[in-house]
Amino acid sequence: MKKILILFLALFLISPTAISKNANTKNFSRSADEILMNAVVSLAELNYNLLEIQSESGYILFSKGEDEYLLMIFENGSNSSSVKIEKANNSSSLSEVQTNLYLKMEENLDTSFVRADE
Repeated sequence: MKKILILFLALFLISPTAISKNANTKNFSRSADEILMNAVVSLAELNYNLLEIQSESGYILFSKGEDEYLLMIFENGSNSSSVKIEKANNSSSLSEVQTNLYLKMEENLDTSFVRADE
């Protein structure tokens, strides 16, 4: 059921106009791979529960308490990416999670992350 919900959200929200007009999106001047690793570390530091990570499609499903969120990473070029956070269920406010996560990701921008398989 979660995978169907994620697929539906990803297909519905992927349009470039939705990305550019939505306040849920933040741009970073880093590659999508770097931002994915940054997001995983930032979520762990904020004590959010990682439910699913898909590096190929660039999304992370995570939760805070009973609430689930979907973080999607879009590559805008070789050194530019956008991050979009959406609610996977409608039970709480999105703004606190977005603010905390974006701030933590900005703090971690200068940190070098290396994948374990490299």
